Amino acid sequence: MKKYCFVIVAFLCVACVRPALIIPDTLETHLRYSSSYHHYVKLVNRAMDKDTTALKELLMINNIGDAAGYEHGDILIQLLENLGDDMYSNVLSTVPTTQKIILQDYFCVGMDIRKREYRFRIDKKYPKTFNELEVDEDRGKLLISICQ
Repeated sequence: MKKYCFVIVAFLCVACVRPALIIPDTLETHLRYSSSYHHYVKLVNRAMDKDTTALKELLMINNIGDAAGYEHGDILIQLLENLGDDMYSNVLSTVPTTQKIILQDYFCVGMDIRKREYRFRIDKKYPKTFNELEVDEDRGKLLISICQ
């Protein structure tokens, strides 16, 4: 009997992957609806452990819209803060330009969602990442102005 209890407890521990970053409610609902919540959490956790493949996969996500898109952008910025400019920009340099345009939008809305907490100019604090985003002039002004 003890053997079966151990197996059940072990299974429950493996099945419940806890995110390294808080996944906001709207994003979680969106991900659960599309059956990708656990995969997303695993990617976030691996990225927080400096797994560049996981970070790139997160940067390649392009199908999260509306309020969940704001929250995904916030997750991307939190990863940037945790991983640093060098690692983030190195991974970002491998992302196609078409995806970087989408990432610019995620960054804008991610900065906007918590502008009281993000009291930095992204171009000054993370210059390599800002340059890798290949931001056009108008979006660059928007990204810089959001948190001023």
